[in-house]
Amino acid sequence: MDLPGRTTNTTSKGGKVPVTVFTGFVGAGKTSIILSLLESMPKGYKFCLLKNEFGDVKVDSQIAKLKNIDVQEMTNGCLCCVLVGQMKEGLLELKAKYNPDRIIIETSGSAFPGPIAWQIRELADEGFVLDSVLNVVDCQNFEGYADNSYTAQLQAKYTDLVLLTKHEGVSPQDLDRVIDRVNDLNTDAPKVYVDVDKPVSPELIFGLDTKLFQLQGTGHAHVHNDDHDHADHHENELDTMDIQCFSSKSGSQGHTLANFEKFLGTLDKEDVYRLKGFVRLSGIKREDGTVIETPTVCVVNHAFGKWTIIPVEERDEVQQDESGTSLESSEQGDSVLGLHFILMGELRMIENRIVHGCGAGYKSGQVKCQYKARHHNVAWDSMLPVTLQEYVAQQAA
Repeated sequence: MDLPGRTTNTTSKGGKVPVTVFTGFVGAGKTSIILSLLESMPKGYKFCLLKNEFGDVKVDSQIAKLKNIDVQEMTNGCLCCVLVGQMKEGLLELKAKYNPDRIIIETSGSAFPGPIAWQIRELADEGFVLDSVLNVVDCQNFEGYADNSYTAQLQAKYTDLVLLTKHEGVSPQDLDRVIDRVNDLNTDAPKVYVDVDKPVSPELIFGLDTKLFQLQGTGHAHVHNDDHDHADHHENELDTMDIQCFSSKSGSQGHTLANFEKFLGTLDKEDVYRLKGFVRLSGIKREDGTVIETPTVCVVNHAFGKWTIIPVEERDEVQQDESGTSLESSEQGDSVLGLHFILMGELRMIENRIVHGCGAGYKSGQVKCQYKARHHNVAWDSMLPVTLQEYVAQQAA
């Protein structure tokens, strides 16, 4: 397979590193598509992944590292605004350190495509070229989140190719409505179904030589404002919660796999769009069917009511993280749960249910809530009430 890379062909424009940008709403399947590309890459073809994860918990990056992808991580913001400068630094670092044939940028679900593309185009003299902007659309949930997210509409509008995920199980009538809705936003971009058990062909998505977001003299800021009227668009669309719980790693407090999955099953997909993070769980089954009774570090990935829980080896980069966002130790004890939620709905009741569902059984914890109209923190230093009803009553008192 001869993939476009740093050659002197017209796609790479003089040996520059081509950059592919993935956009898509939270939980649409961007990371899964990117990881599946590994199965189709020719031997010796090197690519790096630059991830922007909105919030503090670097879950997908840990999964990518487990698959030996080189990852440059950026958290706590949107790639199109507060982290644009860091994107340049990340690209330059990856190029200098790994000399890749291609760099893939996976944006957060809240990122507008325009400013990212312009930033890459402005790096032409640094040895980069924008190859394509790809949008991932979740067929099961697109109609719901597109109604609530202007960002999701812009992502579908400004793309070279629409990748349709989670189409399996969607009725033909519902699928037609999704396609019609996407076509209303973008008639020209091809639409391609992505099968859950079949990787996307690199030949399909590499070498597109996009014409989107061409620079117009020095007019970056002007076009940016036209597309992005903006800076508080995250607060205008989505609410977030970051939860950490503390206990002894080897203690009996905390969650078993069974009760944690029971909690996940109570989360309505209309309220909780996305959940990801790390948690130590007891009761994890090995491949041979035996059960691990001691708490095991697991990656939790939840989107629109469906989830995966993956046990991971407790290596240094999972246990200790420079930004303090993984499962590290503190004066409160060992962090045994760190989760990031992206929310919609009746937020006060969701907050109580999530805090209790995550925190019951832990001796202490803290929650950072960033809602549309308010930001606040919750903390506790003793065991929470056993039932949700008791916790709600305690909070109301």
